[in-house]
Amino acid sequence: HDALPISSFRNFTAALAITLVLGSQPALAKGGKKTFQPGMDTIAAIAVEAGNFQTLVAALTCTNLVGAVAAEGVELTVFAPTDEAFGNLNLNAGNICSADLPLADILLYHVVAERRPSPSVIRGMNKSIEMLSGGSIYPEGMGSLMIYDNLDRPIAIGTPDILASNGIIHVIDDVMLPVAP
Repeated sequence: HDALPISSFRNFTAALAITLVLGSQPALAKGGKKTFQPGMDTIAAIAVEAGNFQTLVAALTCTNLVGAVAAEGVELTVFAPTDEAFGNLNLNAGNICSADLPLADILLYHVVAERRPSPSVIRGMNKSIEMLSGGSIYPEGMGSLMIYDNLDRPIAIGTPDILASNGIIHVIDDVMLPVAP
């Protein structure tokens, strides 16, 4: 009942889509350093508008988790698998909700309960990062955009630091698994 209907996002204009893309990138401060100021739109709005997260949005919808990534005042980091990443598991927006998987646990394994810009992930300052599901991910460190899930599978961060009003999205190339399916 807290889930935001996907249809409410479909009415965005092309101008807003351009604003989302441009407004969600990290700004450069003096000296070329990135500032990780909040973006204009929520994680959910960005995921819907991007067009390559349809399976993720469908999964969030059928597990009633859209509201969690649409809420203002909550700071999250989402490691967001693309449609192609879900496709590697033969999942898509049409079949994800009927998949025999612990879907809510898998989705929560992609979320951190705080803003984590890429420097705090890729520099190896943390040996592990605890996810909302209770599991952890393991950054390779040393500036690498590679992280490892609980099954020790390498997952590449393809696009880091898409800034939302309620957190940060890091686009990943595979679905992270907390346990073997």
